[in-house]
Amino acid sequence: MKKILFTLKAIYTVLVIIAGLVICSNSVGFSIFTVISFGFYLSSFMFFLFCTRRKVQSLMITSSCLIIIQLLNQIKVHYYKERLFFPDFNVAFDPQNFSTLLHYPGALFYLIALVIFLVVNIFLFRTEKKISHTKRWGSLATAIILFGLITYISQQDKVNQLWQQYLPKGRGTLANLFISSNQFSYAPPVFEQSSQYFLNKLSTIENHIVDSKNPLLIKKPDVVVFLQESTVNPQLFDISSNNVPNYEMFSQPNSNLMRVQTFGGGTWLTEFSILTGLNTNDFSYRKNSVYYVVAPHIQTSLFKEFNNNGYFTVVLSPMGYGNYNAGPAYTSFGMQKFFMPQDLGYPEEHNKNLWKIPTQDLLDKVKTILETYTDKPLFIFVLSMNEHGPYDPNYTDTHQVGENVSNKAFVGKLNDYLGRIGPLNAATQNFNDYIKQRANPTLFVYFGDHQPDVSWNGNYKTSLSEANYLTQYTVSANYPINIGHNELTDASLLSGLILEKAEVQYSDFYKANIAMRYLCNGKLDDCQDKALVESYKHYVYQELKDAGTATK
Repeated sequence: MKKILFTLKAIYTVLVIIAGLVICSNSVGFSIFTVISFGFYLSSFMFFLFCTRRKVQSLMITSSCLIIIQLLNQIKVHYYKERLFFPDFNVAFDPQNFSTLLHYPGALFYLIALVIFLVVNIFLFRTEKKISHTKRWGSLATAIILFGLITYISQQDKVNQLWQQYLPKGRGTLANLFISSNQFSYAPPVFEQSSQYFLNKLSTIENHIVDSKNPLLIKKPDVVVFLQESTVNPQLFDISSNNVPNYEMFSQPNSNLMRVQTFGGGTWLTEFSILTGLNTNDFSYRKNSVYYVVAPHIQTSLFKEFNNNGYFTVVLSPMGYGNYNAGPAYTSFGMQKFFMPQDLGYPEEHNKNLWKIPTQDLLDKVKTILETYTDKPLFIFVLSMNEHGPYDPNYTDTHQVGENVSNKAFVGKLNDYLGRIGPLNAATQNFNDYIKQRANPTLFVYFGDHQPDVSWNGNYKTSLSEANYLTQYTVSANYPINIGHNELTDASLLSGLILEKAEVQYSDFYKANIAMRYLCNGKLDDCQDKALVESYKHYVYQELKDAGTATK
């Protein structure tokens, strides 16, 4: 029996160590990134050897940590369709975000399992013979030298430039983490194309932008921008069923499809694009940490533009000020007041995250703000939450969509989702009716921040690429507006549309943002004129310096 256990232990140990080495080699062929990955493995092994003085145990700890890192990467790919980078830990280790992890029991289970995996592998070799103190200190010196060497290599401009050419995938999980962890300084996106091409195009439509004022609007309108959590028109799914409801909020005259940069989560990414007019993809590996790393450098935003026009700028959120660092980011963008529903009389514990607040209750609090703060025009940014996942794969097929759909998990999740979209639709239409009856001119814009993860793996009813990164938006008002019809509008161009239809004064940045929407029919990265996109982004980042300047 002892021989069998010894053999099984040996086989398990070899498999774990091999898995760790394979992870080091997944940087796609031998390259400087492979050197960095294996250098990181060896330096980690030497460090753990210094800590434990046990060779096999150190190998197991090192390999286990690498396996855990790789699985964390796969978890992020599963939930967000993106690779893991070091700045992501800004989000993951922020205590304000721990409640979100608890909201995903599956992800929490995986993390607990990974911790148990590491503890077991440490425990298995607790009685291994220790190395001498001389070798122990030698291993520490080796770890420091190796770590210093790969740090030096990873900080070289040529290595960084080469690595960024392979983004968003990068060059293996370890290389991605290690190189992105060295980016302690901030640098805005860089686009080499001259601004002149865009500026020449801008001059051809400049008069159209300036002369587009509505003579019937004699008072600055109140503006309500409503982020609808995890919301997409379910008619976009190519389902062979006539039982999927048609919701009125998706079929308004001024509704269009919208391109977002996230799927299944990452609400703050769409928020960032809407509030700043910038595309989060431009920030490459800093993308998911824009609210932590990039927000303090942003020069222009919807909040600042409305502030400059004499508005009182407000956020109403069911989540706390520190959630995903959103509150500090809003403040950086120029927000003047942050409300939770509890601050306006909602009967819940103060500062408690309201995951299940009915959307109607939330929009009722928007009415409270509109009717309370009347001395200045208002800009209100409000976020819903009740539509947020996860969704139950075993939910009853209430809408009878499963007859011709083989994916039963999708059927259950879709029905759960539809049960949340129905009340959202009713609340949105109710609020839209309220807006239409107001005496003050009011602009109401609502949009989906990303698609829900309902396990849909089929086609979409569109010929547009990357259809899983599509949602929609609607612009409504109690005064005449017409946004026209675009096949697609990028989320980062929606803020310019809001300013334009609010008919307020705007900066050179938003003048360019609005012009780009006209020049590319609402598209940005989807625009076929790639030279124009590059020229526009050079103007925004290098000339206007809208994302700040490089710091060290």
